[in-house]
Amino acid sequence: MRPKATTRRTMSRIKGHYFFWPCLLLLLLLSRDCAHAQQHRGIAHFGTKLKETLTPPSQRKKAKQQQQQDEFVIQNDRIQAQESIDLEFSNIQLQLDQGRRKGSKTILDGSIHGRAQPGRMLAIMGPSGAGKSTLLHALSGRIKYSSKLQLQGSRIVNQQAVTGDSMLPCAFIEQEVEFFPHMTVRETLVFRVELKLGSQLSKQGRADMVDDLLHQLGLTKVADTIVGNARVRGISGGERKRLSIAVEMISSPSLIMLDEPTSGLDSTAATALIETLRELADQGKTIIAVIHQPSQHVFGKFDDLLLVSEGGKQVYFGERSKVRSYMETHGCRAESDEIGTAEHVLDCITRMPVLQETMEEAEERVDRLAELAKQQSAGTSVSKRDANNQVRRFTGAQGGLKASIFVQFKLLAQRSLREVKRSKGVILIKIVQQVTTALIYGGIYSLGNDQASIQDRFGLLSLITIGASNMAIAGSIRAFPREKAIVSKELANKMYRTFPYFIGKALSELPLVALFNGIFGTIAYHLTGLSRAPGRFRNFLLLLTTHGLISEAAGLVIGAFSPNSDVALAIFPAVLVLNIIFDGKNISEENTPKLLKWVPKLGLIRWGFEGLCVNEFEGLSFVTTGPRRGPVAKTGIEALGRFGLGKYSINQVMKNQLQVTGMGWTLALLGLMLTKQKYVTMAQPNDDEPDTTR
Repeated sequence: MRPKATTRRTMSRIKGHYFFWPCLLLLLLLSRDCAHAQQHRGIAHFGTKLKETLTPPSQRKKAKQQQQQDEFVIQNDRIQAQESIDLEFSNIQLQLDQGRRKGSKTILDGSIHGRAQPGRMLAIMGPSGAGKSTLLHALSGRIKYSSKLQLQGSRIVNQQAVTGDSMLPCAFIEQEVEFFPHMTVRETLVFRVELKLGSQLSKQGRADMVDDLLHQLGLTKVADTIVGNARVRGISGGERKRLSIAVEMISSPSLIMLDEPTSGLDSTAATALIETLRELADQGKTIIAVIHQPSQHVFGKFDDLLLVSEGGKQVYFGERSKVRSYMETHGCRAESDEIGTAEHVLDCITRMPVLQETMEEAEERVDRLAELAKQQSAGTSVSKRDANNQVRRFTGAQGGLKASIFVQFKLLAQRSLREVKRSKGVILIKIVQQVTTALIYGGIYSLGNDQASIQDRFGLLSLITIGASNMAIAGSIRAFPREKAIVSKELANKMYRTFPYFIGKALSELPLVALFNGIFGTIAYHLTGLSRAPGRFRNFLLLLTTHGLISEAAGLVIGAFSPNSDVALAIFPAVLVLNIIFDGKNISEENTPKLLKWVPKLGLIRWGFEGLCVNEFEGLSFVTTGPRRGPVAKTGIEALGRFGLGKYSINQVMKNQLQVTGMGWTLALLGLMLTKQKYVTMAQPNDDEPDTTR
């Protein structure tokens, strides 16, 4: 019986350890992603067949059709153009619940209808705040989830109704697209081609695809220039817009949707971009773009036009070439023939007075146009035009994950390391920061062996750990939320899984953590006069490095759960203060509140401070003459006893530091998984209780 009892006690101690469950969770996440990778390689063929056997035939047929619709076709080592998309939509309505007092706000009023056809370009125009971008996101299935939003409407693709949770298989280009700034244009495309296509194309085929995209989007001259951002100089705004189209064209989608692609560009860059879109449309692509105050030349490149006025009311849908005569027919004439059509139609649909109108007359003009558009749309809803009564569902994945989890990890780790390596300005600033801080400590502290030096040592080591945590956490939470915004979109597009991304991200930080702490520790240790005993300097650097890992992990946790940098910076002071309180010397273990007994065990500062103190004080002797600070301590062990330190060896402290780091990484990974982007589901019109999330 004794061996069994011993085993039970051992398992009880393991399961009670605060690091057991995070490790178990990491193993489960890894095994899940490995299982997905094996399925892509055919290793889990038997399980897949068993699942298919247990699935009802109707569901198997539906799943197979869905898979076929989302897959792209490869022939002769090239991706073939996907089937043309003829998109019709009607009754698009979006309501925002503002609470009991304010009631609901109408963003799109349900009058929206139209059609985007292959080989044609559809422009969505209207005054600011009319809901143009919202409409584009609704059509694509990318309205960000909120419990206060209610979305209704109907979409039909190639004469088949589309489910409300479908994300259309399209190239969707946001108004502001962010890239990793230190990657070149070519590297950005290669990275995405490798992830999206995996081994579906040969190495030469993937290289040819990158070259074709560079040529097609006019990016060949800047192929080896870094992309840059607002802080890092790189390619121009127009080139960045074209790059955003190129990365979405990898799977050769037939539908391209753009949110204000010409905003922020000069007339030359805007014209060049629209010329590129015109060429794509002439190749059979379906183009839908939100355009804000276009030039006449840009406006003339479009075939069809959808006008939206304030309140999300549709006032026109039809051919672009007929809109001027339509407005004049219905009482909205231009002040002179020299006014361009684009400017004229925007004047017609705004509620501001034109041509000596009164405010009431302007309101009546817009309402009249909205009523005419509503009458024209009667009887053209999707439900009435869906003749064959079939329903399609799109996942938006366009072929799903093609790269294995190991390839994902390799590519993501390479990208993270490349960003770290090329951020020379940031690295230089942090090195200066570390050197300056170390020189300040060295200029103030000169440690001896009298009684006063005991207090000085505790104070110095406390400041070192607090300062290191402060700089590491602050650096992480300033940078990581910005990177998270890019990564969240890539995860939503199913380019890769969260686990390989995060592991690559965490590991790429290790070299810089070691570098910065090594520079700081080398200068501060020798200038302040810390212990010269053999092995102490080495342990000092190791403890600083592991302490830096804990702080980096804490910054990743805060950044992963925070929606932006402002929220992360607001949380940061409270986290830092809490860890300073429980650093091992500011409150005794006996007086720690019961509900917070766990905090010292996970302390960001506590383990670093205790480890540095043990490393410094063990083996030291102090003279008893001179000024005294409290009870006399003849040895370092007695000095440690003042604060209840010295219970753990240096090896135990490092072990605990690594365990807390692992827990921080696990929580950060969970934060990324739990904060994945969700989208509102489009309910069918007149549904009583629409489902609003997916």
